Amino acid sequence: MSSRWPGTRALTPEQLLTAASPDRLVYVEAFPGSGKTTVSHQRFGLHRFARTIDHRAVVAVSFTRSATEEIRRRVVRQWGPSALAWPHRIVTLDTILNDLLTHLLRSGFLQWPGGHEELEVLDTWRTHFPTIRTTAKPALRLAGTQVSTTYLPEAKPDNHIRPADFAAAVNRGWCTHENVREVLHGALGIDGIRAHVSTYFARTIRSLLVDEVYDANDLDVEIIRTAAEAGLAVTLVGDPWQALYAFRGARPESVRRLIELLGFERGELQTSFRWRDSSDQASLARLLRRRECVVLPAGVARDVDVVLARRWKTLWDGDPHVLPLAVKQPSGPFQEAVCTLLLNELTQSSFGLPAAFLTDARTTLGIEEAETFEQLRPDLQAALQRLASQDDLGEIWTALADSVVTKTHIERSESQKRTPRKALGNLRIRLEDVHKRLVPGLTCHQAKGKEWDRVGVRLEESDATVLRKGLDPADEAHRSLYVALTRARVRSLAV
Repeated sequence: MSSRWPGTRALTPEQLLTAASPDRLVYVEAFPGSGKTTVSHQRFGLHRFARTIDHRAVVAVSFTRSATEEIRRRVVRQWGPSALAWPHRIVTLDTILNDLLTHLLRSGFLQWPGGHEELEVLDTWRTHFPTIRTTAKPALRLAGTQVSTTYLPEAKPDNHIRPADFAAAVNRGWCTHENVREVLHGALGIDGIRAHVSTYFARTIRSLLVDEVYDANDLDVEIIRTAAEAGLAVTLVGDPWQALYAFRGARPESVRRLIELLGFERGELQTSFRWRDSSDQASLARLLRRRECVVLPAGVARDVDVVLARRWKTLWDGDPHVLPLAVKQPSGPFQEAVCTLLLNELTQSSFGLPAAFLTDARTTLGIEEAETFEQLRPDLQAALQRLASQDDLGEIWTALADSVVTKTHIERSESQKRTPRKALGNLRIRLEDVHKRLVPGLTCHQAKGKEWDRVGVRLEESDATVLRKGLDPADEAHRSLYVALTRARVRSLAV
């Protein structure tokens, strides 16, 4: 029996057994570099082109746009564009949830303020509306089957959309992905709606593949459970050691319970291709997974391909040879967005890479047209030149902020005049020596799924301590370290 599909490299026995499993409910635990995406796109294609008269959709989902795009790209390359002919699709789970809420509104099971059945779903409010510092978080809830606004108390103040703007936006049919989840969480608690969702899934989808399943929160798990109990073929792929989204409500323990409750058949991808030519990395991975003591060899930033850390702040406060790909400062949404555009000019010229959260920055500033963005670039480049020339930070900011406001036509406000001195100072440090080689810096979240030959890891004091004691996969900080230390093909170094 051949272990190839046309046009593919040979699959390992592990990959072949999991990709071609005949079981309806399959869970694949995939170690770093073991070919998780390969198995996912092969299993998608196998289900998509199965000889069947069943015309329901084959759907693959993940939790980030980048992960979803990678699976989509692999499927099209392997199986051809017809693999994604409607209704078959590869999308984020948020897209599935948005479609489900729209269906419930159109079917009359839920009612939106103003009678809206089509919603404009935003990533966040802060990229479209001014925010205020408050402990009252705006949210949506169900009063019966009617969607209504509410406010949830928080222990610490945060930047949230103003109440009047929130109410007006919801009445216009606007919300965020988080709001969609709030509504659906309440809806699935209503017996009649849950039964209808089960019927809806059974009627429209025959196979569901969930990538990075350990990033799922309780609502996601309930959606997966509903789909599995409705008779769909469900494939779950993930690694509990790489679950990083507790801040979004991810609950790895809920995923484990679901797998046991519904009796998913288990497969494992243990053979890593990432460090097959590096005994050092293979040994490191084994020690980490066994929860044994690890002491990383020391190195310097200029000798690695990338530097990783758990927090952006740790990267900015470290070696000035490291240029983090994100500006995360509390100065305000306007300041963060403009500094992100500045950073993007530098990351593009240094690495050919866009700054992280560039799309969010453009949305915040209302830059929808490529022409507007290009018109701003000379101003951004001039600001970087002035930073390198040690001009006054306040004067640089005043000139740049005025150009941005003028060319983007966003509303002027006093808060825009506040100079983000720390962010500008951090950029200045990286510009002081134009001849030095800068190294990109990423957080563990941004690095997940990626790999490089030599990886520097910026350890905080607490990180070094837990590595000496052994990692506990129940702790997200430990899982973040595990992700950082398993990105290298050749060597991981403490920098």
